[in-house]
Amino acid sequence: MLSGLGRKTALGLVLLPALCDADGRGLIGYGRNMYYPLCAAVCRGSIEKAPLVCTPHDIKDGAHSHGGTPHECHASDPAYLTTLAYCINQRCGDNYTADILESYWRQHAVNGGRIVLEPKPAMSYSQALASIKTQPTEEYVSGEMLNVTSLVSDEDFISYEHAFGLFEQVESGHSKYSLLVMISGFMVPLGFSTLRFLPFPHLLRSKIKAVLDHPALIGSRHRAPVAFGQGIMPTRGQALFIAYLIFINAVVCLVDIKAGPQPNAWFADDWQQVMSYVGDRTGAMSFANFSLMFLYSSRNNFLLWLTDWSHSTFLLLHRWVGYIAVIQACLHSAALLHVYIVIEAYESSVVEPWWYWGIIATCSLVIIWGLSILPIRQRVYEFFLLSHIALTILVLVGSYLHVFYLYENNWGYEIYIYVAGAVWGADRVIRIWRFLRNGVRTATISQIDEDYVRVDIDGVSAHGHVYLYFPTLSLKFWENHPFSVASSFAGRGTTGSTTTAVTTIVTVEDGQKSEKVESPPPPAPSQLPRPSLTILARVRTGVTAALAKRAGTSLPVLVESSYHSPPQQAELDKCTTLVCIAGGVGISTVLPLMQRHSGPRARLYWGMRHASLKDAVAEELEGLNVVYSVGDRLDLREIIVTELARKDEGGHVGIVVSGPEGMADDVRAIVCEVSKRVAKRGVVFVDEAFSW
Repeated sequence: MLSGLGRKTALGLVLLPALCDADGRGLIGYGRNMYYPLCAAVCRGSIEKAPLVCTPHDIKDGAHSHGGTPHECHASDPAYLTTLAYCINQRCGDNYTADILESYWRQHAVNGGRIVLEPKPAMSYSQALASIKTQPTEEYVSGEMLNVTSLVSDEDFISYEHAFGLFEQVESGHSKYSLLVMISGFMVPLGFSTLRFLPFPHLLRSKIKAVLDHPALIGSRHRAPVAFGQGIMPTRGQALFIAYLIFINAVVCLVDIKAGPQPNAWFADDWQQVMSYVGDRTGAMSFANFSLMFLYSSRNNFLLWLTDWSHSTFLLLHRWVGYIAVIQACLHSAALLHVYIVIEAYESSVVEPWWYWGIIATCSLVIIWGLSILPIRQRVYEFFLLSHIALTILVLVGSYLHVFYLYENNWGYEIYIYVAGAVWGADRVIRIWRFLRNGVRTATISQIDEDYVRVDIDGVSAHGHVYLYFPTLSLKFWENHPFSVASSFAGRGTTGSTTTAVTTIVTVEDGQKSEKVESPPPPAPSQLPRPSLTILARVRTGVTAALAKRAGTSLPVLVESSYHSPPQQAELDKCTTLVCIAGGVGISTVLPLMQRHSGPRARLYWGMRHASLKDAVAEELEGLNVVYSVGDRLDLREIIVTELARKDEGGHVGIVVSGPEGMADDVRAIVCEVSKRVAKRGVVFVDEAFSW
């Protein structure tokens, strides 16, 4: 509990917005000042809540801003104006020019200047000084009526100077460390990505990555869920950056947080002071992480274009930044709830809009966390997606209204919301542009077998991943889903080349191995390639199940393209050998890579349960070196050991895996093991997968 001056002046924490109209633009300490000059702000703070002759007697203390005294009263009361002017002259006169003091007076003597309709002082600073005919001798006593020109006591002045001075330092720290987290959140990925341009020997580089980057942090599972299907184990490289994010956020929530000297006009003890500052800092840091959270999840994340980090990596980082932001928001709410209860301000604050909008934003973040666990994302993806978007909007709106009602866009906290909203909104606008430029197309649905369907879309060329909208497939016309592009052209010679390629096909089916060599004829003029997307999809639930029911028909479709080609494409292009390992419909991702690297040193190993999938893409496979395995598992270890131990093919080798989670994790583990022990060549490893 508070006592004496502490009990009264701690209410300044509740009325903080009324005590400071920050000057300038930007964040506190970076373009915006809270108390300038500090001495003048302290003078005003010392008498801000003083009852005046014109203060309405039926207004309880604290029920109105300025302790119950309206702005109009401050603007016209001579005792208040002359006391404030005399204090400013006495405490600031030798250190600041008259113009600076007059400027402060115009903007802040009545706490005005922010809203045009607020009253202005009835007299200027110089006029108020000139109106003082007799030097005051009596000190104003806190809580008593201010009805004559009075002195501000040294005790009151020092008490408010301690409160205001340290508070502005801490607020500047909020800005500094928020910027640090935001800027480092995209500069660190850029910095690490530039390491690929350093002239390290390829063999040494691949051995380092086999130890520090590619392996799962614990165990051998990365793509396959861990902890009873609750989450994804990061790789060691991903874990390093996640550890950095956790460390930097933990540090900046506490650094430069300290209790100032007593007496302090707002806090009776050090504990209240530290808890208040930690509460404010964690709130600011949560806001700062919003921008990174939205950036990492964006389909149009500029870091995807500037780094060699995959979309799957950024989605994983998005979730971890989200965890951090949720924890910080909860700490912000808990710390300040404790303070407000202690200073007996809870009951008067809980009914304020800024309070309940803050609670709405925090609760929305917690609910997002709960609805984003992997089992929900996998089993009811559409529900997850819609709830995610709706709650995200509520978080942004709630956060904005929280700081608007608290600070009236006067302290710069709304800037965090603007930036986060701009990142989120820009991604949506670019998405719309991406599908509008392709126009409305027609998708032809074909049934491959009971497990797979094929979707062909004429007139569109794309690569990597595309998002397809089927507005007539269900009532939820806004739904869109990611698919890998198996081929971007129709007709023989999918790369657009008219040269004749030699195809070596080794088939392992039911334990029997056969080999044949084909030399397909060059394409006829009528068979030259034309833009046409080919999508292979495994039938599960939701949209793929609906597509399977429409097999043999055509549907209108919107194509949002293109996205997320392998971020290591430039490195793969430098490889003299390309080895692709695909499982089932994973062929979709590696087919374009094989066509890009066609030749004897590009080899595809493809395992599938039924030969019908092979027949469905027979045309796209012409001219490629393919080893099929139908009904049997590929011998992954033999394939990788053989390829990495080759001495007859110089240069380094690119190994790309695309397929079921277990197979991808096995390939990752084997590549890391072999790269460390027996590899004779440098390795570029790519796990091509669309992440949840």
